[in-house]
Order: sequence, then C-alpha cells, then structure tokens
Amino acid sequence: MSAETTTTTVDDVLRASGILTLGTDPPVEAIEVALEHLRDAVAGVAPLRREVLREGAVRALTSAGIRSPARLVDAALGQRDDDDDAGSNGRPVLLEDVDPWPEPVDGAAVLEELAGTYRRYLAQPDGATTAEALWVVHAHAHDAATVSPLLSYTSATKRCGKTTGLIITSALVPRALPASNITSAALYRAVEVHRPTLLVDEADTFLSEREELRGLLNSGHTRPTAVVVRCAEPDYEPRLFSTWGAKAVAMIGELPDTLKDRSVEIRLWRRRPDEPVERVRLDRLHKDLEPLRRRAARWAKDHLAELRDADPAVPHQLHDRAADNWRPLLAIADAAGGPWPERARRAALLLSGAADDDGDVRVQLLADVRAVMDGRERIRSADLVSALVRMEDRPWPEWRHGQPLSTRGLARLLEPYGVSPRAYRDGDRAGVRGYLVEDLVDVWARYLPSTPPAQVQHPQQPSNDATIGGFRNRNNGADVALTETGETRTRTTDVADVAVAEPPGGLWEGYEAAERAAIEGEAP
Repeated sequence: MSAETTTTTVDDVLRASGILTLGTDPPVEAIEVALEHLRDAVAGVAPLRREVLREGAVRALTSAGIRSPARLVDAALGQRDDDDDAGSNGRPVLLEDVDPWPEPVDGAAVLEELAGTYRRYLAQPDGATTAEALWVVHAHAHDAATVSPLLSYTSATKRCGKTTGLIITSALVPRALPASNITSAALYRAVEVHRPTLLVDEADTFLSEREELRGLLNSGHTRPTAVVVRCAEPDYEPRLFSTWGAKAVAMIGELPDTLKDRSVEIRLWRRRPDEPVERVRLDRLHKDLEPLRRRAARWAKDHLAELRDADPAVPHQLHDRAADNWRPLLAIADAAGGPWPERARRAALLLSGAADDDGDVRVQLLADVRAVMDGRERIRSADLVSALVRMEDRPWPEWRHGQPLSTRGLARLLEPYGVSPRAYRDGDRAGVRGYLVEDLVDVWARYLPSTPPAQVQHPQQPSNDATIGGFRNRNNGADVALTETGETRTRTTDVADVAVAEPPGGLWEGYEAAERAAIEGEAP
C-alpha cells in the first residue's frame, strides 16, 4: 500500500470519527463523542496503525485549539479491557493540568481551607496542617522555588494515616502522579517528560534497598543539582534528565538520613478514640476538592514573581538544611499574610526545630541531656541516667535489649564528643562522679540549633494526652512548646517527677514565652 493510500485511509477513519470536522473551539461534548468513535474504530488494529491514528488525532485536536490534546487522545485510546494483550505494556501516564480559578483569590483564605481539609480527615501533630497547606501551594508555585522540600509522612506502625495524607495531597496538587513503587529510571524519565507532583507510598518496602533511587530523590532537593546524566537510545550519547519536581513520600519507620534532612516530616501516630475524623470518600474526593485545587493554582499563578524574589526571615533555631526546607514555605505564608507568617514559623519550629539535625541518636541524647541539666552546673551520672530513662517517648527506657540506659552506656555515647564523667566535690562528699556543664557547652553549641534560656518557672501544665481533642507531639525534639494558631489541637508539656522538666520530645518547661518572642522577632 502506498504512502498516499495509507494517509487517505487514516484520514477516512479520523473523518468518520468526527475529529476532522470539529472546527475551532468545539464543545467538549463533541470532543468526547468523536474520541469515543475513534476508540471503537481502532479496536483490534495493528500497533503501528494505532499509533498513526493517535498522531493524526492529536494533530487534529491541536488545530482545533484543544488544550492537552495528547492527554485526551491517550485517555480514549488506552488499552481496552477485552484486548488480548491488555496491560502487557502498562498504561500511558496521563496527568491532569489544573485550570486556575477565573478570579483572583485570597491567599490566607485558601491556606486556611487547605489546612481545614487535612484537619477534617486526619489526626495529626501540631503544625502538620499548616505545613501541608503551605506545601500544596508550593507544589503549584514550584516554578518560583530554588529549594523543594520533600513532604514526608512517617509512622512507627501501619494504620496511622500516611496513605490518607497522600491521597488528600494528590487531590490538591497539580499533575499528581501517585506510585507505590518506582525505579530510578522511571523517576527521572517521568520528571523530565511529565513534570509531575510525585507521591510515593509504601516507600519502606523498596527505598532502603535502592541507593541510586535515594540519590535521585536527594538530587531533586535544589534546582541547581536536580539533574542526572544518562546515555539514551538510539545513539547512546550522554543526555541530561531533570529530577526537579515536588515530591511526597509515605513510609513506616525512619526515613534515610539524607532524605530526612531534606524533608518537612510529619510523624503520624494511631489516633485516639477521642480524636474523631471523617472517613475519606475516595470516589468523590477528587471532584469535591477540585474548586480548592483551582483556587490554590490561581493564587500561585498570581504570586509567582513575588515568591521568586522573596527572602523570608527564618527562625534562627532551625539548622541550615531545615531553614532551606522552610524558606519557600515561609515565602508563601508571608505573601498570603493574615495570621500565616507567624503560624508558619511556629509550625517550622514544631516540626523541624529538632536538635537531631543529622539523624544521629547521639545528637538526640545531647538535646535531652541539655534539657535535664537546664539550670544546673553539674549532675551525678546516676541522676542524669534516671532522668533520661523517664522520657517515655525516647529510646533511653529500652535502650539495649529492652533494658534502660546505664551510666556506662551514657558514657560510651558521649565519649565521641570528648565528654566523660568527672570526679567532683558535692558539698561534704568528695569523689562524686558526674557531668559538668562546662564540659558540654561547647558540644551543645556545635551540634544543637540553639542554647535554651535559663529555665523559667511556670505552673505545671496538664498533659495533652488528657485533653479531649489533643494530640501529643512526638514529632520533634525542638526547643519549643507552642500552641498553633488555627489548629484544633493544643500541645502542652508534661513535667516528669525529677528535679528538672522533662517534657516529651526533650522540650523545656517554660520555654514557650521565649520561643514566642523569638518567632515574633523573626516575623516580617
């Protein structure tokens, strides 16, 4: 068959389907009918003819002024359920572009609605809904950023809401590409071709075994480094592939250290019976949230230039990488205005102001030792260990084979820092062995984000676990104790039965006022 005959035959099929007679700016109903006719016409044809018809349909829809013609044609011509080889080569990646809201929108109102959506379906630690709302807008305004933090959902066990968090996020972000497994090659090719918002679930089942994949996720953290070089067919010349895109991950257990360092992490726990949430209706969530997704897209579009030039003030308590992670989110909060500049900085300290800045348990120990010794010049080894093992949400009560941390174990953990117990006189007693603040201040200054102020005495606050609707924040070891504006849950601190305050997460009793002052000082 000649090329001319082949072309005529293809045109006949396209004309019979109605695609060639749509005209300019046709009604969407006419497009749908024409594509359905084309789908029926290509059933059972050879793969080559199928691809030629696809190309002809894409060109015809492009000439008709249709947006995303390839996406529509691929949706129509995807594998039919009754094809013999259905599923053998998978399905095409079809991502949805967001049609921005037709009118300008109020950023603070959009952020509040986004936060309320997460709060409606998930019981989370303080600061989480603020971070999620800001991250969703960040995904829409990704072109304005130079740093793109990973949004990470982690938990110690299953059924804590990680997948629910990803599902909600996927309904709110642009060009969502959910995946419960992905290879390195698929990641950089998908990002290069489709520019998706990638949402990876079940990462604990494969991420730890794929060092190259972790490296690619790491590379996508900053725009200048978000490039990989690969040899590609047909000539196998080196080519550049982008890894720059918004990404979210959910997994049981701890993130690899390098990913944790590049994340805004939300650590989830099983919700209590007194924390009611609505069940997600998967069959209509995407449609229900479409107006909100469009409003977020419109606000981001209107403020891209402002966000690109922004240089928001970052709380000094955040270490360098955490400050980088939060800078694009704080820029969004500042541009939105209202309560969001302060609210975002509180969330940053709550979620990322942890002393454990490199994932090392020894750094966590330094923070907890500093909490115990707050206001003291020295402490006996036995008293320090006793205080540490009372921190129930820390590893010290079951440090080794279910047994609590010992004085010898404490000495071994601190030894790499050049800190060891010393003999000193305690009143009339000589030869008491313990730790001196003067031996620790330099180490604290080097490894912890900030040195806490001298402890201020306040009345003991009730445990948040006893508060209806509360959520005990186990997400961080930050030196903060904050109540987040706009959240329905209020975190307070516990006071352990020792000489110093030992709240969960290594927080300091009475530090709330100092942190609030620091935040207000940082706010623009």
